[in-house]
Amino acid sequence: MYSIKTEIRVGVFILAALAVLVWMTFRLGGFKTSSDDFYRIDAVFPQASGLKIGVSVQVAGIPVGRVDSIVLDHDRARVSMLIRNDVPLPVDSVALIKAQGVLGDKYVELAPGQSTQTYLSSGGTITETVDAPDFSVLMEKLGGVADDLKLLTGSLTENEGGAELREIIDNLRDLSGNLNQLVKNSGPGLESTLASLGRSADNLEIISDQIASGRGTLGQLINDDSVLREFRDALSGLRDITAKVASGEGTLGRLVNDDTTINKIDDVLTSVNEYMEQADKTRVSVEFRADYMTRYDYMKGTANVLIHTSPDRWYVLGVTSDYFGRYSRTDYSHGGTTWERENFERGKLKFNAQIAQRYYDLVIRAGMFESGVGLGVDWQPFDNFTLTLEGFSGDFDHNPHLRAMAMYRFWKFLYVGGGMDDFISDANRESPFVSFGLYFTDDDLKGLLGAAGSLLK
Repeated sequence: MYSIKTEIRVGVFILAALAVLVWMTFRLGGFKTSSDDFYRIDAVFPQASGLKIGVSVQVAGIPVGRVDSIVLDHDRARVSMLIRNDVPLPVDSVALIKAQGVLGDKYVELAPGQSTQTYLSSGGTITETVDAPDFSVLMEKLGGVADDLKLLTGSLTENEGGAELREIIDNLRDLSGNLNQLVKNSGPGLESTLASLGRSADNLEIISDQIASGRGTLGQLINDDSVLREFRDALSGLRDITAKVASGEGTLGRLVNDDTTINKIDDVLTSVNEYMEQADKTRVSVEFRADYMTRYDYMKGTANVLIHTSPDRWYVLGVTSDYFGRYSRTDYSHGGTTWERENFERGKLKFNAQIAQRYYDLVIRAGMFESGVGLGVDWQPFDNFTLTLEGFSGDFDHNPHLRAMAMYRFWKFLYVGGGMDDFISDANRESPFVSFGLYFTDDDLKGLLGAAGSLLK
């Protein structure tokens, strides 16, 4: 029967592991609550039209915070932002309001300054700001340009403008005289050119005769009244359509005149834009690992797919081929005596399904480990070197399965390691092992596939 003591031991082990993980997180990573991960700075803009609370604050196109509040400061807009503590900003930084997305959603872009001596502290204010151009301001400038053109045309009709026009006409008269002299001095070359122009004129006369007689597309358009009537009917139909649209009739009319439809389309496009941004951030990598169990002289293989939704979070899906396979137990009874027998289904695959979260140099994984529920911790004190401790539920009333190992990546795609597997086993299944692994990101796979295609060609 299933032992209650085993449940207590498993529960105590899991609680102890969680306590150790919490301690290591505070001790090694300097873990802080989310409210301490940001500091507040302000920026005052002439106007903040279209800017909303909660939109992102970016540096070089990378989100580093969010807009926390927008208030009126006299006749200007004071924007308060929460910035991550790991993003220092020099005091001479510049804040700009920009537009992004399909419909031009506003966000705040920070351009770090050149000062390396003094940085903004919490509660500080950015003094130099640039707001987004307003459409009404652009229309006013276009109106000013139109007024200047009106003044220019008016000045040409005045006496002074008329004198300038007469001077231009005199210059043209002198130019025509010079051209006449040039014709006299040009000789046979100019005569050949004039002959070519004469032939071109003859061709134009033939074309004009064809148009006048109604031949060709242009001749039919000019001489056939039915073409003009069809064109007039098309204009009439277009006039009716524009009238219906202006009155709000039909789908296009509601789209143009009903703000509700526009708002719904805006929301849908915003959602699509956010989804595409999230999908663009998703990365996939593949891992293959072979563990040689020295005690039993067999190879244990693992293949995992890692889906990275962000740099600090990913999901693990994979399978493991274990020497012991799946475990089962059968009860037998004969002559009033009952006994149990343990069975192993050799070669059966075990499954992995985990969620991983990074805290500085520490990664915590939870979920299914080789078809058992458990917890794993990966610590990377140095580049390319990782220490791992995993624990998951054992078979029936056996002890939990614990594994400790160290891995070193000596090349971009390859790593080696080793450790001790099932080292608290009560079924005498503990074994040292050495490991060899391959690791590819989606960019690596694209490069390998491209190289393979080139070789095949």
